[in-house]
Amino acid sequence: MKNVLIVDDEKLFLLSLQEGFSAYAKDFNVIPAENGAKAIACLDSTQIDLVVTDLKMPVLDGFGLLAHMSRHYPQIPTIVMTAFGSTPEIENKLEHFGVSQYIEKPVDYRKLASMILGELKFGSTGHLQGITLPTFLQLIEMEKKTCTLTIKSGEEFGYWYFRKGDLLDAETGKLSGIEAAYLMLGWANTEIEISAQCKKRTKSIQASMNEMLMEGMRRLDEQERRRITVETAATPKDRIEQDVLSQDTSLKKEGIMALEKYLQGLKEVKGFKAAGIMNYTGEMLAVESEDANINLSLVGATFNDIFRSAHEASKKIGLDACKETVISTPKGIVVMRCSGVDSKSHFHIIGIMASDGNQALMKMQMDKMVPAVMDELA
Repeated sequence: MKNVLIVDDEKLFLLSLQEGFSAYAKDFNVIPAENGAKAIACLDSTQIDLVVTDLKMPVLDGFGLLAHMSRHYPQIPTIVMTAFGSTPEIENKLEHFGVSQYIEKPVDYRKLASMILGELKFGSTGHLQGITLPTFLQLIEMEKKTCTLTIKSGEEFGYWYFRKGDLLDAETGKLSGIEAAYLMLGWANTEIEISAQCKKRTKSIQASMNEMLMEGMRRLDEQERRRITVETAATPKDRIEQDVLSQDTSLKKEGIMALEKYLQGLKEVKGFKAAGIMNYTGEMLAVESEDANINLSLVGATFNDIFRSAHEASKKIGLDACKETVISTPKGIVVMRCSGVDSKSHFHIIGIMASDGNQALMKMQMDKMVPAVMDELA
């Protein structure tokens, strides 16, 4: 039996959830907690498969709970309940930067039940779990929280300063301001600690949170590109030149049209919404969309970062870089296909479809596309 920990300081709300979710007793068991401190005690004593938490609570709020989970329970997926998730901008930010899911208050019980069932299912099939530093930063901005974050990664550590959700400054070592923020965004396996105070008064970082996160991801991709170049330095000169050329995104108009032609084949897949071909830094080379709400050119780097993380995770357990990643949500499916990190042209194909789309056919069509696209980019 799966255990779902639901954290909220409203006792009547918790009681109503327990009663309402009794219909799902065969699927999961609800464990209530009235604040973050009680939730941590439960996490320490009970096997928890999913956490659903409010953010504003006494004793220890949801931010403190999420920070604790980043250090001690990073593998547990999280659904955030918030009163500030009603705008498309905020919804896109949360979805793009790693939070499992969020739901707006007042809570629709049926929708929350569907989200819980979905998360429990995805967690057993490789779904990316836990809460990331970019997600945490977005939540602080969204909830207009005043705090100081201490970020740790191995022996490195630094600080982020927020006042009413506005990022004022960041510091690590001798660096401060936006360059310190970019450096910390590149740290792996970060742990978060939070203090409900901010000693800073002046604002040193002028970039918006979204701009900063996107630029941070771009820099990470550049670092990865330089690392690959160094690792291949021992290869023949003509192979290195070919690799560099294969990453050049300054395609001629004819080349772009050819790539778009291959994407047309994906439109035949049931449930198709959008598709794109991007280089391994996340820059879109060609896109095709039938949904006006999906702009792959804006989020290519974000999806690329997810795929890059999947590459690294699979390598760490001895499975080499992954070939394919699937993200499933109650609203749709995202399929990402890699040409192969050692192929003559390293690129990614991404396809987005409705939740009832033909996932098998989408994968099959992508497999057929890879050799043709590789020839175009070589």
